[in-house]
Amino acid sequence: METFGRAKRIRIYLNEGDRAGHLPAHVAVLQLLRKEGAQGASVFRGIEGFGASGEIHVSHLADIAFRLPIVVEWIDRADRVERLLPQVRALVRHGFITADDTEIVLYEAHPVRMLAAAVTAADVMSREVAAVETSAPVRRVVETILGKAYGAVPVVEHGRVVGIVTGADLVERGGLGVRLNLLARLAPPEQQRHLEALAGAAATAGDVMTRDPVCVAPGTPLPEIALAMARRRLKRLPVVDGAGLLVGIVSRYDLLRSAAGGFEAADETAGGAGLAADAPVSSVMRRDAPAVHPDTPLPETLQAVVSTRLNLAVVVDDARRVVGLVSDAALLERITPALRPGIVRSLMLRLPFGRPRPEEAEAATHARAHTAGELMSTGVPSVPPTMKLSEAIARMLEESHKLLAVTGEGGVLLGVVDRADLLRGIAAASG
Repeated sequence: METFGRAKRIRIYLNEGDRAGHLPAHVAVLQLLRKEGAQGASVFRGIEGFGASGEIHVSHLADIAFRLPIVVEWIDRADRVERLLPQVRALVRHGFITADDTEIVLYEAHPVRMLAAAVTAADVMSREVAAVETSAPVRRVVETILGKAYGAVPVVEHGRVVGIVTGADLVERGGLGVRLNLLARLAPPEQQRHLEALAGAAATAGDVMTRDPVCVAPGTPLPEIALAMARRRLKRLPVVDGAGLLVGIVSRYDLLRSAAGGFEAADETAGGAGLAADAPVSSVMRRDAPAVHPDTPLPETLQAVVSTRLNLAVVVDDARRVVGLVSDAALLERITPALRPGIVRSLMLRLPFGRPRPEEAEAATHARAHTAGELMSTGVPSVPPTMKLSEAIARMLEESHKLLAVTGEGGVLLGVVDRADLLRGIAAASG
């Protein structure tokens, strides 16, 4: 049996006569879950039952029919259940609540929902955020960011956010010779060499940071955050309290995950009146993705990869069918093969008794490549232009893709979408 994902199942046992304020208790629970962006819930009315009182309630006794048992069943991601369950418990004064793990074997995504205004930065942000002082040496900044999911580090003075250092800041002003995502792929000795090169630099976090970054309060609704990210082309925003103290960081990934609602699953801003909630991928895809042929020589492939912020090129055949992707990481292996530890080991393992690991064999192939076809990776994730935004977001998050190729009949390339494009779509739908 194929499992789509894992989730939590909450069952709330009530009677029809139970109230939460002026509302029936089950109605109050449903309204709360809907307002807070829960995945979904259903209400079932029983025909007979008894609870703690021992009194039997049956549907054929007219005098007590109003007290028939009711069950609210709510299935959602574990993190959302953890956030909302205390509020649900506050509404249920009399009843019985159970929680258990469940597996999703079928899930048909609905159109992308508007980001719920009741869900805020505090609900989705990462709270364990590493920060550096303005006096921190650049090397310490790089070491702080390496291995972190959000790829940037806030800069603080006495806990107050005064700047943020991104990978671009480190390359442009910090003297880092390779982008952070590529540095993370290097062997430890080569990582150390790059870090040692920064050791003697006099620059500090305060010298290289982007000053006065866009920050949001913990109570900022997600639609406002999405619009700010989309319009300013930002990937992440520090979250600060009323005193300007750092309390978390919210990323583009956090917003996409919230919009998808899946299970454990004049620039680029949208014009016009905004996108419909069930907009297709074609409404946000970019049609200018760099494309190369498998026989495209290395110099031209390199130019295509660095020509846009995507840092990759789509490889297409003579009929413009998608056959692969060339990434900047693959080019790095070709241009400086010694940076990859697997290269040396692969050469050593050419002995009859040696067998290189798949990633080592791939790196060795890249090191000898002369064309795009020799550098590309296959199995490119592709979607039709009619796919709804919610479905594309769910696939991107579940399979950890950063880019999807949009293809027409026969696999012909029409365009591509990345996380920024999808965020632009949900920001327009929510705005």
